[in-house]
Amino acid sequence: MMAEKNEINLSSSEWVIMECLWDKAPLTVTQIAKAMERETGWAKSTTKTLISRMETKGYLHYEEGGKARRYYPTVERSEVILAETESFLSRLYNGSLGMMVNTLAHQNNLSQREIKELRAILDKMEGV
Repeated sequence: MMAEKNEINLSSSEWVIMECLWDKAPLTVTQIAKAMERETGWAKSTTKTLISRMETKGYLHYEEGGKARRYYPTVERSEVILAETESFLSRLYNGSLGMMVNTLAHQNNLSQREIKELRAILDKMEGV
């Protein structure tokens, strides 16, 4: 089962596991648990529970490999970032990118570098 783009909604705990898999897949449960213990302090049982839930949601899958299952992400980092961004815009700014940029510009006093970066992005999009 693969997660649909608009169904991707990672919790912060799931995000940590996905980052680990995006960076180093394939990994076994033991390898993921060791990484999570160092990063979060989670017990192996916590990591195993999260992996099981994420597999059910279609975020990752495994292949049998020797002594242990090897886990892979089913969704790409870029897909998750896009889905999370769209969700964020929808929830906080009623889907309006302009409203978000306006809010950030007024609250953060954009630097000249950031303004140039935004202008370059917009100029590039106009040329498409």
